[in-house]
Amino acid sequence: MATPNEVLSWDVSELQAIAGRATEIADVIIAASDSMYSTIHDDLVWKGQAGRAAEDKADRERTQMRAIATAYDDLGAAAAGAARDMAHPLAEIRTVFQHHVVAPVTVAEDWTVSGVKDWSSESGVQLSRLAGLVSALDDADARWGAKIGQANQDLDALAPEAVLIAATAATADTKQQDPRADPDRLRTSAAAFTQVFGRAPSSATDWKTAEALNPNSYDTKYQGVPPNIKVAKIEPVPGQGIVRAAAYIPAAQVFNVPEYDLGDNRSEDPNFDPEHARVVTYVDYENGLIITRQNPSVTTSGEVKVGEPEVAAQQLPNGSVLIQYDAANPFAPPGSDLSGHSVNGELVIAPSSGNPGTPRVVAGGEITDYPSMEIYQDNSAGTNRPVLIDAADSGSQWGPFANLPSFHEVGGGKAMFEPFEADFSDPDWEQNKPTPLGSSSNPPTTVVVR
Repeated sequence: MATPNEVLSWDVSELQAIAGRATEIADVIIAASDSMYSTIHDDLVWKGQAGRAAEDKADRERTQMRAIATAYDDLGAAAAGAARDMAHPLAEIRTVFQHHVVAPVTVAEDWTVSGVKDWSSESGVQLSRLAGLVSALDDADARWGAKIGQANQDLDALAPEAVLIAATAATADTKQQDPRADPDRLRTSAAAFTQVFGRAPSSATDWKTAEALNPNSYDTKYQGVPPNIKVAKIEPVPGQGIVRAAAYIPAAQVFNVPEYDLGDNRSEDPNFDPEHARVVTYVDYENGLIITRQNPSVTTSGEVKVGEPEVAAQQLPNGSVLIQYDAANPFAPPGSDLSGHSVNGELVIAPSSGNPGTPRVVAGGEITDYPSMEIYQDNSAGTNRPVLIDAADSGSQWGPFANLPSFHEVGGGKAMFEPFEADFSDPDWEQNKPTPLGSSSNPPTTVVVR
């Protein structure tokens, strides 16, 4: 039995917090196990021995994960029960000590009460309750302590510390090898996709769109500052996959005033990370969505800010999309907006039939001479092809200063704008004006030019 000094120092309020955390962990484990199971069994196309092996492993891992979740549920229930049954007697014991254990009254280490002159007095009655309160507290401590101990033993057996350490190391290694495989990033991407479409991502196209919709920044240089994302719905063109465009700075750092800015420090990459560009624009023809994502800007001293892109779009009945974009550097010197120092332009993405079963789009328009631009098309299986590769006029640190104010045509050039141009003789011409992109929580629908 614990001594009076030990009991009076107990804080059982933490037990309720433990109960809540254990229950939350159990819920997360169940959700993760179900998601993994359904992805492998229902969403992915598996064939032959590899498919059966993957499904068998998914079955085993779901069973094990559910067992771990049960142990966490047991821990949560035991901690909640202990908090409930121990809180009242503990509070009563403290009240008795506060008001009635006053000299000459003393309480020994074995809870023997001495110095009471009149046991029938109010103090005597309250002090006589101590034995029963201590017994109730001791019983609750023993009963729920055993259950908490058993739950912890179950957790140790199901997920021993060595296994957890190894799993943590493996996850860290995976994140280092491929930051885009970070489990938290994948879950957040999936949640962002679900918010827009009301279902979880399943295809390769879905996951690319989910990644672009992710509202967080994961590269350490961004220091947690989120991107600025604008979206709009379009009419889907099934079979055309997804078109991904990135405007990126090839240099490691570039001239600015009063200090330099960090670039993306890369060359063209058909599998680019949407974080590794200044601005990315995705046209998801399968799901019917345009996404423009402006990533934060970072100075060489480590200051981070994100600008707000101005983006508008139109669509033709044949599925072609015109996108007008203007993304200014939040660290641009005062007055630079007047000289056109921003990443801006107009691009048209136009579906075409190509070979049977092979979706192909063409792209063109007018863009700034800086930075570099790359556009790829991914089919529903995730295989990509280059659509347009346009290197910056200067990939050096002086590129933005020298080249941002000027423009050039790319791909099919400005001729691709003609089908979108307003017919001012039409009294309803304003209904065809480009639609500004909005938030992913309430995306507008892009106008279809008639």
